[in-house]
Amino acid sequence: MAPQLKYVQIAEQLKRRIENGDYNFCAMPGVPKLAAEIGVSYLTARQAVQKLIADGVLRRADNSRLEICNHPGSRRNSFKVAFIHPLNVTSDSVWRNAICKTAGEFECSFREIVYCHNDDPLLYDGLDGGFDLIFLRFDGADPLFLEKLKKQSDRLVTLFHDLTRYGIRCLDGLNPAAIDDLIRYLYECGHRRIDCLNTQPASSTVDARIAQWRASLKKYGCTGRLHNDPVAPFVWSMPHAYNVLNGVIARGELDADALFCLATPIARAALRCFHEHAIRVPEDISVVSWGETEEARMAIPSLTTVDTPDPAPLVRQIFEHDLGIRPQPGRLLYRTAASNVILAGESVQERNLTNHPSK
Repeated sequence: MAPQLKYVQIAEQLKRRIENGDYNFCAMPGVPKLAAEIGVSYLTARQAVQKLIADGVLRRADNSRLEICNHPGSRRNSFKVAFIHPLNVTSDSVWRNAICKTAGEFECSFREIVYCHNDDPLLYDGLDGGFDLIFLRFDGADPLFLEKLKKQSDRLVTLFHDLTRYGIRCLDGLNPAAIDDLIRYLYECGHRRIDCLNTQPASSTVDARIAQWRASLKKYGCTGRLHNDPVAPFVWSMPHAYNVLNGVIARGELDADALFCLATPIARAALRCFHEHAIRVPEDISVVSWGETEEARMAIPSLTTVDTPDPAPLVRQIFEHDLGIRPQPGRLLYRTAASNVILAGESVQERNLTNHPSK
């Protein structure tokens, strides 16, 4: 089989970029810039562009600039979707995957934009780009940034950050009230001293989870200490959780019979820390986590958590509204319904109150 001509290879590379939505929030480069970027001659880059024009992928605008063609009868490239999120969101997130998969099902282009700090130009370029639907994950908003988001409200959906009071749609996970199910489960297993560990960046979401933990302790007559040492935004919370818990143990401040972790990565750090201190889970202390059910299942021992329903149906409803398939005018909050199902892992053991009385 004869090797593929270089200009054909470049044309296919550019076509893949277009299909991936890489030029949705920036102009299609001209031939000289493409030649320099890819590392080929001007002539080769020009041949690649001419092929894409002949194939109906690109066209020349009246000002001679290159534009991407939309194919009749297909939503792909005509309806553009972006997921903008900070660097510390993993690519295997069930939320990210639900958005990407649903975009593919509706033949929409999908572009993931990762920003490294709150003032990152990529964040602003993404919001100002030519996207029809933007899913945005962020930790906090100053007044200037909030004003910018309000201007984008017709095509913006925030994740886990409720701005519905400003007319901005929100895609949210379980209500923090579901934490009560975890604390009740521990209570029914005989636990009475339930500490809470958090190292995630400070946010209203974290505050709500801690508040629910406190409320549930009071409800069931339990006690517990809060070990709360948030990292700065965009910093990985898992290694810090390991260090924080090491300090708690070294200072003799851990006298709980159960530990509630605000996120599964924090719980995994706790498991490692306990192992190194010869504290057995669940024989000496039980551990429960919140969220990331697949990751919780992979831990050793597997972590007990609350079942989080698949977000894909909610994501689909947002797409159906924006595409005019099943409009839901006026709906702002898309929240995962509580399942009230505890995913019992290996990290919790019933405690005999006769043999292990509360201090």
